[in-house]
Amino acid sequence: MDRSGRRALPAVLALTVLLASGCSASAPDDDERHRMATSAAADRQRAGAERAIRKKVAAFAARTSLEPGFLRLIDTCDGPRLPDLFDETEDPVVVHCYMYATAYYGAPRGITPTLKEIDRAHLGDWGGLTGGDPDAGGVGGLPYALEYQRDKGRQADGLRLSRPQLNDPSFTVEWDDPWDPGWRVGEPLACPPRGPDVRCLTEPAGATVTGVRARHRTVFSVGFDRREYWTVSRKDWQDGRG
Repeated sequence: MDRSGRRALPAVLALTVLLASGCSASAPDDDERHRMATSAAADRQRAGAERAIRKKVAAFAARTSLEPGFLRLIDTCDGPRLPDLFDETEDPVVVHCYMYATAYYGAPRGITPTLKEIDRAHLGDWGGLTGGDPDAGGVGGLPYALEYQRDKGRQADGLRLSRPQLNDPSFTVEWDDPWDPGWRVGEPLACPPRGPDVRCLTEPAGATVTGVRARHRTVFSVGFDRREYWTVSRKDWQDGRG
């Protein structure tokens, strides 16, 4: 390397250090994030989010013939959203805490009776069994789900119908498809990497979809969408450091 190259190297290193220090200063470090994610206020919101999920999980078992299998719940907190190619703005939130879960049940009475029980129990916001447009609810509603069962998953010309499910604004109900063995409820995904602000539990421990299916033949799942229950704004974080 020539002399100019040797002079340029320290400058590049200095610039790298400067950029790194600037990036680290724009977001809380791991200890700061953990402190904010485990504050009393965060814990109250966390407990409320989990109660809401567990209440709905219990309702599906209490108001229908579904047999509880197990619950997979993931609760995690991470830092600000990183800029990407389409949105380079700085995230105004420096701590995001969110929770999502899936409950698994056995369906000893089979699919059609269970779907009707779910509808009568008013467990979600989707197309009802009577009244209104016969196509109301589409693939994510009760009318279509029952039509799919009645037609054994096929159109009049023999082509496959789209897979049904029940779509509520905050959760989705799916089940083993008796007309296509390839469409069955799968095992839950692996837990995220372990960390101080990551909680992943299976209740009861060791339970599997395969085990639920072996006991009840048909499996239903209720997947609760990712819900952000606690955040810390950049301004609040910076004010707290002052």
